[in-house]
Amino acid sequence: MEARMSHRPYVTDPQEAKELAERFAKVIHKELGHLVKSVVWFGSFKRATFTSGKRPILSEEIMFSSDIDVMIIFDDLIHVINPEVITAYRVITEKVASGISKRLHITTMPITKFWDYCLKGDPILINMLRDGETLYDTGTFGMAKQMLGSKLVHPSREIIWIYLANGPVSLQTAKWNVKQAVMDLYWCVMDAAHTALLTKDVVPDSPDHVVDLFDQNMVRTRLMEKKHLSTLAEFHNVGKMLMKGELDKVSGDQYDRYRREAEEFLKGVKEMLNKG
Repeated sequence: MEARMSHRPYVTDPQEAKELAERFAKVIHKELGHLVKSVVWFGSFKRATFTSGKRPILSEEIMFSSDIDVMIIFDDLIHVINPEVITAYRVITEKVASGISKRLHITTMPITKFWDYCLKGDPILINMLRDGETLYDTGTFGMAKQMLGSKLVHPSREIIWIYLANGPVSLQTAKWNVKQAVMDLYWCVMDAAHTALLTKDVVPDSPDHVVDLFDQNMVRTRLMEKKHLSTLAEFHNVGKMLMKGELDKVSGDQYDRYRREAEEFLKGVKEMLNKG
C-alpha cells in the first residue's frame, strides 16, 4: 500500500521537512492507533541534515525537487488486514498527508515483511536502517537498527543471489528499451512520410508502399531531397528487421545516428509543409 503526493509547494529546508514529517507521524498515530508500529523519516531530505560549519550534503537543486520520504510499519500480525481495512487505511493516510504537505511520499510496509527483509539483509532496507530516523516507534525499527549496529543484520546468501539475478533481467530490459526507442523513431519517420504524402492526396495502403510513393510524389517532384528518401528507406528496413526479430542488438552509436536522421527527416517535412 502506498500513497504518493508530490506537488507544490516545494520544501528546501531539511529542518522544515523534518517538522512536517513529525507532524504527519503524530497525526497518523492518533488516527490509526495501535495499527502503527513505527513511523520513519528517511531518504534524501533526511541525509541533508545541516551540521555547524558544513554545507548540507544535498545541493539546493536536489533538495528543491526532493520528496519527504516517510515509511509506516503497520501491524499485520494482531490486526486483521482485509480489503476494508486497506481501503480505510489508504483514505486516512492520503487525507492526513495531503493536509500537511503535498511533498510527503508515504511508503507502507507490514511488520511481517519488515522483519523478513531485515533478516534477509535486504540492501534497500539496510540503507533505511542506517539513514532512517524514528518519528514514532514501539520498538520495531529501533530494535532492527540496534541489530544492524551489532552486525546481526547482514545480506543472506538468498538475497545476494536474488539481487544478482536482477542483473541479467535489467540488462535485457535495457537492450529492449534501446530497440523500442528505435521503433519509436521508425514510427516518427513513417508518420512524417505519411503526412507529406497526404498533402498530395496520396494514401499508402501499408508501410511497404511508403518508400516508392514517397520517391514518386516527393523526391522526383523535388519537394523533398534524395537524402530524405534514403533515410525513409533505411528506417523502413530497420523497422521490418526489428518487428521480425532479425535485429537482436542496437548499439548506442547506432541509436544516436538514427535519432539525428529522424530529426532531420522530420525537419525536412515541416519545411516542405511551410513552403506549401
